[in-house]
Amino acid sequence: MRIKLTIEYDGTQFHGWQKLNNLISVQETVEHAISKLFNGIETVKPYGAGRTDAGVHATGQVAHFDITNDKLIKQWTPSIKKMPLGINSYLIDSGIVVVSAEIVQSDFHARLSAVMRHYRYLIFNRNIKSVIYMNRAWHVAYRLDDISMNEAAQLFIGTNNLNSFRSAHCSAANPVRTISSVTVRRNGDLIHVDVAAKSFLHNQVRIMVGTLAQIGIGKHGAEHIKQLLDAKDRTIAGPTAPSHGLYLVGVEY
Repeated sequence: MRIKLTIEYDGTQFHGWQKLNNLISVQETVEHAISKLFNGIETVKPYGAGRTDAGVHATGQVAHFDITNDKLIKQWTPSIKKMPLGINSYLIDSGIVVVSAEIVQSDFHARLSAVMRHYRYLIFNRNIKSVIYMNRAWHVAYRLDDISMNEAAQLFIGTNNLNSFRSAHCSAANPVRTISSVTVRRNGDLIHVDVAAKSFLHNQVRIMVGTLAQIGIGKHGAEHIKQLLDAKDRTIAGPTAPSHGLYLVGVEY
């Protein structure tokens, strides 16, 4: 029986989603909680929709895992809606909660079946920092022109070589990605940068945001995005925005 979970987490204390030796990960923490819920009868491995980096948060991460034990299948089939409460009882004070659980078809895959991923980046744009958003948004003290940023962001939409917007450590063989939408909007002191695409390169959204922030302070005009797309050179793009401003907010299937 294959189970789909929707998971929310504060990434501050985690070294990302993926399980790593001797480092705390979201994947391993959830895995241990499920195993405890099952009383060690079965060890599961949750597969996530997105490999969020260290410090990155999620309000809509999706994962799946399989149950093969007949006793567990019989137990949880009629009560799958209650599974989040059971898992969460072993995640107290972990910074993770399971929001929902459902039984899905055996060919569903949290990562491979995804057709669109939605990320949001939060910028706290005030000269005085915020204790509330300390680990929840990038504090930028100088005033950003969100209208200019949004105008420039539209140049990302479409299929492009994004070599200028990926980490030097990115292992993807193909730098071409299709961005479906990008919006930049202000809500008081918060600026939301929303990006949707089927897949992303390593640090792509954070480099996009760092570059848009340079446009927001007037260092470059909107045409700078087109120049960077044509140059395919990471060294001339903007800085990588901090990880704590980034959220995986949803996955479409």
